[in-house]
Amino acid sequence: MAEQARHGAAAGVDQRDAGLVAGGFDSEDQHGASVSVRPWCGTCLTRPTVLSHSGEASMRQETGHVATLRQQAANALEWSLSCIELVQGCTDLIDELQRERGLGQLLLGSVGESYASALREQLQLSEEAEQALRRQLLRLEALPATTDPGQLKLQRLGLALLNSPGLADLVPLRRDLLLLRCARQQMFDAYCSLLAQLLELVEAAVQAIQEPALAQELATLRQLMWAKEYSGQERASGAGLYASACHDARVWQRIVQLIEAQHRCASAFISRARPGARKRLKDSLQLETQAELERLRQQLADSVDQAALDPGLGEQWFRSCSRRMNELREVERSLLQEMQQALAQQQARSLPGRPAATPGPNRLTPGKVETVLRTAKAWLASASPGSAVQDGTPA
Repeated sequence: MAEQARHGAAAGVDQRDAGLVAGGFDSEDQHGASVSVRPWCGTCLTRPTVLSHSGEASMRQETGHVATLRQQAANALEWSLSCIELVQGCTDLIDELQRERGLGQLLLGSVGESYASALREQLQLSEEAEQALRRQLLRLEALPATTDPGQLKLQRLGLALLNSPGLADLVPLRRDLLLLRCARQQMFDAYCSLLAQLLELVEAAVQAIQEPALAQELATLRQLMWAKEYSGQERASGAGLYASACHDARVWQRIVQLIEAQHRCASAFISRARPGARKRLKDSLQLETQAELERLRQQLADSVDQAALDPGLGEQWFRSCSRRMNELREVERSLLQEMQQALAQQQARSLPGRPAATPGPNRLTPGKVETVLRTAKAWLASASPGSAVQDGTPA
């Protein structure tokens, strides 16, 4: 499958103009000790008097206060960097599980071995991303001690995820999936539940960041993450439906709702993102790919319940949705990398002599793809009369 190589296409639909966090914790208060002088008879005209014990204590107190403030700033910066790195780990695993879910739906829908080898390869990639995230979650315990409610919640949720049934249940679920012993809906629901847990962890990371501007940037990006998740659900649902060779009106109605949800999340992202991020999203649109996806959507909209479908279109649907998702993924990754770079520069300024951390290269190479943003609403109006798309962010 050409889409197997998709690991090289990681998407980028967003834009970010400048560094997300300006300035640094490098302001240094200069404390001059005032020294009294009195006339001196001799070769020297003046000489300083010895500071009183109270003056020395005052200086020590002020110096200690400054040191405390600097340590607090350094701890906050370390937490922010760790939160961004954790979100990057979450999105890596989310992307792998989304693809795993889609391939699983193709396999179960076709009830054959056609996609088994592709799924086995994907399982390996998912397991690698899971182990990387587990290591990051364990590092939460090594962060500076905190009393901040948001940071405490992140630590609690992170450790809970390590022992959650969602991750643990993946092993038997994958085994049943490869043996074709689980239902499509059962498999779909299990993956959606786990992905929702990971996105909840991203929300906790937003709340754990004490820098308001950075927290707002990440909260805005989270809207794009949800748009991508709804797009992934659409990919899995449509791929399984086409592969089954039989139309199901209930699955189609769910796809319509997923398109509406994508539109709401995308609109929320566009309304809150910085101009640079909006421009990046706009520049990445590939309308020809969107047209291909809408043609496949229209075919489902025109089909009656239980009508025969061409199972060969399942893979075409999967590829079209994947190109769109890769575009969203590229934006997601580039914005997170910008956040990390800005924080690393801030850390270099606040800690003299310590080199700034350099973010590693993207594991995925950039790809080109379309997005759902421009035409989903208009298409829904024509494809589903009476089913109006509502703007706003989904709960």
